[in-house]
Amino acid sequence: MQQTGAYRRCPARAGAQALLLWCVFACAAAPDDSNVARGRGLTPASFPPATEASVFDAVVHASFNVEPSLVLLMHPLRLPRMAGYDGGDPIPDGLVDALRERGIVHGVCTPKHEAPRDTPRCTGPNAGYVVRASQPFHGAGDTIQINFAAEAFGAEVGSRPQALRFEKIYQLIGSGSHWRVVREARAREPNR
Repeated sequence: MQQTGAYRRCPARAGAQALLLWCVFACAAAPDDSNVARGRGLTPASFPPATEASVFDAVVHASFNVEPSLVLLMHPLRLPRMAGYDGGDPIPDGLVDALRERGIVHGVCTPKHEAPRDTPRCTGPNAGYVVRASQPFHGAGDTIQINFAAEAFGAEVGSRPQALRFEKIYQLIGSGSHWRVVREARAREPNR
């Protein structure tokens, strides 16, 4: 039986309509991440604290000459996804303990700035760096990506070291307790 008039279907037109509907729903479902500064277009990765500590260990060794005199303190907040350094989610429970067990960090510090671009201070007798990272993100293939920032801090009293802050983007491969950096780039300085 042949269809006629308004009931006749054109396979090409039906396919075009289906494609258009798929595009509308796909675009509507995709989140707008145009204002995301860290991990744009990537999905967050969740790791147990010991695994995330291994990732952190790899980026610390890529960023610093790790030696006994190096004092690193962990910022209590992750780097936010948006530009700047204000805000961010709390670091996961157990991450600082896992980093201490590895000898990477000595404790936690929320740096105290007295002026917008000064060297902050942390409690304790030694100067060093406050380190902070974004949540890890799934990258291309089997890589993960993480933003890592470090800022020099001064001891609680006494002179302060010269102000210094950097942020890098690292891509790593590995699993469990073995990760290695395969690519790095310097991140642009976001507004504070």
